[in-house]
Amino acid sequence: MKIGVFGGAFDPIHHGHLRLACEFASRLSFDRVIIIPSSIPPHKLRSDMASAQDRIEMCRLATKGNPLFLVSDIEIERGGVSYTADTMNRLAEKYPDSQLFLIMGADMFLTLGSWNRFEDIAKNAVLCAAQRNGSGAQKLEEYAEILQKRGARCIIEEISELSASSTDIRRRIQMGESLEGLVPPPVEKYIKQRGLYKNPQNTGDADKQFIEIVRGRLSPRRFNHSLAVAEQAAHLATIYGADPKKAYTAGILHDIMKDAGGQAQLQMLTDFDIILDNIDMEISGCWHAIAGAAFIEHVLGIDDRDIINAVRYHTTARAGMSPLESTIFLADFTSADRDYPDVDEMRRLAEQGMGPATEYALSYTLRELVDKAAVIHPDSVHAYNQQIVARRKGGRNSGSKTKQQ
Repeated sequence: MKIGVFGGAFDPIHHGHLRLACEFASRLSFDRVIIIPSSIPPHKLRSDMASAQDRIEMCRLATKGNPLFLVSDIEIERGGVSYTADTMNRLAEKYPDSQLFLIMGADMFLTLGSWNRFEDIAKNAVLCAAQRNGSGAQKLEEYAEILQKRGARCIIEEISELSASSTDIRRRIQMGESLEGLVPPPVEKYIKQRGLYKNPQNTGDADKQFIEIVRGRLSPRRFNHSLAVAEQAAHLATIYGADPKKAYTAGILHDIMKDAGGQAQLQMLTDFDIILDNIDMEISGCWHAIAGAAFIEHVLGIDDRDIINAVRYHTTARAGMSPLESTIFLADFTSADRDYPDVDEMRRLAEQGMGPATEYALSYTLRELVDKAAVIHPDSVHAYNQQIVARRKGGRNSGSKTKQQ
């Protein structure tokens, strides 16, 4: 049996979704397409999302009477962030004699290499992507070649898209505009009866979603470290004049790519055209910070440059870091889970101010790197020099840090 698997927020499901699934089913001769609404999407952070129960009911209404479709609550039952790798593992166990095909649009396909446990996804399913009305074909084919080198099987199809998006549909509802031709009539009726999307409430806390995303990407030890850094960052921000809420967010996210492995980290950088210089390539311990900054900007959609930079430079440091960058740097050194010979002194200095603590942290780390004859990143040297020059002149700059191990 050939089974298509189509997951997403489906908030709400619309004719564009159904057309994409039906086109793939026709061209690849699927026996069944499983529609899987996510519990918490790992790449779409919205506090005004319709409930899981509403979204799955709309999927059922949209596909009712069509034997091709099966709507599954596998991700909603599991709860938490909906990672495709977990879902595909479950489906492979449930349908051991079937071939699975994962359906997606171009935008999602072009981020696949950075998805959590990509290798599990590639092992369990053929990856199916749709071009947008003939555009972007070369980029999709080139990216498919990259994924195939990592063991994936890919199929790229040109499918003309219906001009519909869940975002536009929600906007139309808020503006009182017609949904004719965009969603199946039973779905439109359900939306009206339930009053969905009319008055979006942005009361959710993105940090709660970030925590669940990080939980799924890190080992328990690294996850607990991230929580500890977030707590310490929020505390130090009040001392250093940074925004405590931003500090907490950056602390949660700072190690988001730490456990992904070197290959996945480098693939993330390739996906977003980030080129490492010769020194960067020599210091693999720095890759997770650069990849992490790319992930939160391009995948999670964070556009706050200060938070992005706090993640980007928390390992190598740089001269002239902002108070938020310095806060994350020192919080990472002094979080409650840290246990190294000088940690008590580091914590004492961190309470006094950024300058003394930053100089001490840089000195401590640089000595370790020199003793190991390790390559030292120029950003770390510049950060250290800035601290020494500032102290000699009787002033202090914001501080910086390096942790390249």
